[in-house]
Amino acid sequence: MQTSRWKLALGAVMALAAVGAAQAEETSSQVEKCSTKLGVIAVAEPQTGWNHLSQYGLGSPAALLRMMIQQSGCFDVVERGVAMQNLQQERALAQGGDLRQESNVGKGQMQAADFVMTPNVQVGSSTTGGVGGALFGKLGVLGAIAGSLKFKEASTSLLVADVRSSIQVAAAEGKATKTDFGIGGWAFGGGALGALGGYTSTPEGKMVAASFLDNYNKIVQTIRDQPSLIKSSSAAGDANAAASTKAEAPQQAGQTLCAKIANVKAYADAAKDAKVVATVPKTEELIASGEVKNGFVYVDAANFSGWVQRTLVGACGPVAAAPAPAPLTTGSGIYGSFSGSFYGADQGSFTVVVMPNGMVSGQGQSAQTGAFGIQGAVAPNGRVTLTANGQAGGAVFTGAIDPMSGAVNGTWRMARGNGSGSFTGSRQSQ
Repeated sequence: MQTSRWKLALGAVMALAAVGAAQAEETSSQVEKCSTKLGVIAVAEPQTGWNHLSQYGLGSPAALLRMMIQQSGCFDVVERGVAMQNLQQERALAQGGDLRQESNVGKGQMQAADFVMTPNVQVGSSTTGGVGGALFGKLGVLGAIAGSLKFKEASTSLLVADVRSSIQVAAAEGKATKTDFGIGGWAFGGGALGALGGYTSTPEGKMVAASFLDNYNKIVQTIRDQPSLIKSSSAAGDANAAASTKAEAPQQAGQTLCAKIANVKAYADAAKDAKVVATVPKTEELIASGEVKNGFVYVDAANFSGWVQRTLVGACGPVAAAPAPAPLTTGSGIYGSFSGSFYGADQGSFTVVVMPNGMVSGQGQSAQTGAFGIQGAVAPNGRVTLTANGQAGGAVFTGAIDPMSGAVNGTWRMARGNGSGSFTGSRQSQ
């Protein structure tokens, strides 16, 4: 009776082995080939690492994939993995003068990758508890081998992207079940197979390897008949960009702008078919509000506010250099710290600083709307043009500074609306 049980168990083991061998043969262990190379590729390591495979005694599959790629003849492979540290160390020795002069190791020699391959692995947990272990727990080594599979399925994915454009050029998924790990047909030497570790020596590793093989073969079948994989741009993406709202470069608020040509039109809205509110001569100074839209910039002038085409205006000529702030002498009264008050439709105070290059910055306090910022410029002759921006919107201050006394006076008006008034102030003593 005991002998019959052993024969039955041994027969079952042999039957399982025969089924496994038959199913392994169904999965091609040959790497698909390309007749010509399509470029240079690097295999990327995922940022999250391969910790989820370590419990199965498996590490990074990058070496496995590089060997597949090498065998296929589709790409030249460049090292971007752990061995890159060794390459950099060798180059550091050359840079430090430790290598022989005729070694010819230096900058500008490394081959650039045209494509990057990013792999991913997912495994399905086994729900059987180990078939071999359940049936043949008394068979010692045979039972351990038959029951060693720790997951029932391996799924992989490979993504290939163009390095220069970042556009994905190929993608595929692979899959292998418990017995789909026959890779004996690979044309690698024994030493190379040993370097792959668990991917050639454990059932789990062979299953993942078989899935990657299925995965990579699908990639090759997709790309090998294409004349080129390079994809420098997306026609659909370019069309979408052209149909979208144009991105605008920022415009510094308070910058003084001038017309590049005579009679530049200022519009009520940021469009050429909008109402024309003014015609700008080349001698007119404009203060940018900072608002930009559809290729237009909103500006404030002494007698109007409106939108002008950005291509038709630019920064005015540089303000003439001036001496650094010094004790008040003739002409030096337009630089330094100033404070004053404004009246009219709104009341409040302001404090500004005029720099030696004529640029003005400061702040004010409105009785109605609270604090606001001030930016602008002062010409060498003392002419002042300022823009104020606060909760109520923008306002334009125009006036003059007396170079002798440092007294300030002028008028102000809301950039949008009917509010206006006057302002006065003086240079503060040092």
